[in-house]
Amino acid sequence: MKKLIIISLICLFVSCNDIENCGTNDEQDFMVLKFFDLESKTSKSVGFVISSEDTIYSNTVYKSDSTEAELPLNPNTDQTLFLFTSDTSSFELIMSHEFQISIFDDDCDPSIFFSNLDTIRYTFDSLSIPGRITNRQIATNVEVYF
Repeated sequence: MKKLIIISLICLFVSCNDIENCGTNDEQDFMVLKFFDLESKTSKSVGFVISSEDTIYSNTVYKSDSTEAELPLNPNTDQTLFLFTSDTSSFELIMSHEFQISIFDDDCDPSIFFSNLDTIRYTFDSLSIPGRITNRQIATNVEVYF
């Protein structure tokens, strides 16, 4: 009986080591923008069509009908240009960033980690960057005021 328990525990230990850690990585390959009213500093719901030019995402269009947008950064260059358009206005945002590719587990796909987020140029009234890395634990990377 004792041998059976020991063998069962060994089998359980060996089988638990085979579980992949995919999906437990906190890194993400997009940044989170939140929109605010310039005067009241309260969240602002927007209706932007967001596109990116001269990147691997050139043909992708994102629509934001809320107070935030999750936008992918370009891992092929050190900057990403975003164009925000609506019926009444248009804005531009150029973000600079560094990136690293990391492998959380050999059995999982590699993930991209962006750091040192900063602005090169923007046409919004004001902008702040409370989170300079892309990580699921950081709720906002860029706050946009207009």
